[in-house]
Amino acid sequence: MTIKIGSSVRIHRYAIGISIILFILFYIYAIREVSYLSSRFNNKQKFVSLRSLLKSSIKASKLGGIEIADVHNNYKNINIEIKGKTKEGIDDPVTIADYKSHCAMYNYLQTMFPTINIISEESKKNCDDVLSSSDAIIAEETIVFDDDVDGYYDTSIDPDDITVWIDPLDATKEFTENLLNYVTTMVCIAIKGVPIIGIIHKPFGTSDDTYWAWPEHGYSKNLAAIKNSIVNDDNDDDDGGVVKPILIVSRSHAGEINNISKNAIGDNVKIISAAGAGYKALEVISGNATAYVHNTLIKKWDICAGAAIITAMGGSVTSLTGQPLDNFGAKDNVSLDDGILATMKHHNWYLDKFVKKY
Repeated sequence: MTIKIGSSVRIHRYAIGISIILFILFYIYAIREVSYLSSRFNNKQKFVSLRSLLKSSIKASKLGGIEIADVHNNYKNINIEIKGKTKEGIDDPVTIADYKSHCAMYNYLQTMFPTINIISEESKKNCDDVLSSSDAIIAEETIVFDDDVDGYYDTSIDPDDITVWIDPLDATKEFTENLLNYVTTMVCIAIKGVPIIGIIHKPFGTSDDTYWAWPEHGYSKNLAAIKNSIVNDDNDDDDGGVVKPILIVSRSHAGEINNISKNAIGDNVKIISAAGAGYKALEVISGNATAYVHNTLIKKWDICAGAAIITAMGGSVTSLTGQPLDNFGAKDNVSLDDGILATMKHHNWYLDKFVKKY
């Protein structure tokens, strides 16, 4: 019997060589495939569905409202703290309701959209020390939407262009005084610094008290009803102005703005003092006031949602010196120094009068 050892060795070496080459080719293919899949995944993560963000923002506003109502209904001590003074020298309070609402809203949105910029009034609070109410935990899965948000238009936005502004409890002072009609939670979605989508929720209202608007793409049912009813009224004069101006202003400086308004417009003006920027914005939208005027510093989380909704409804919001609101990006200052003028009609008429007196 003859054993051809040399031939066997040559075949074995040849097989090993082929195996190495095949392994290298497989390795290169695997690396390219992983890179391709990773690239596709990253591209998917790079853009944010604006419709999904709207829906989650509506939900966040309601979760915050549940926390506020829970504190009001079940807490004997709401832990009032004074975090500073307003521009008018009034104490600026914060309560456990502010913190609980902030944590519910901020954590939910951050979990759903970890790549976007979120700015909240109470962002310095450590949410690990704040427990959510059982109602809010249950509601996170059971909140029912009155509007079919899923049926609306959608577009994808680079998260670097998105800044979400949260006001977890607007009108805290009034909340401590049990003036609950002024209390709102608000979320605003700004794109490249411009407030685009606004949500205002009234925790102590009816089931229909969540207002949201996305210009040209959708409105909450309550706002759609208002928009459909907006027509020319008898409050227009022949010169394009207003026969009976009704201004809504902050309770904290009603006297000062009263004097400024009468100097600017005349004794015919009516002044309504109210609390909460969200509440005042809704009063302008619904026609109970012809203009919302604020003549001192205001924080952007106070005005962003109202500005987005008013603009979406066909109104206008600028500083009291006429500057557009286009600096609501993540790197912009959190304050507006030149006041606010918000109207549904005759914006330039009001602006012309206030610019001369401001």
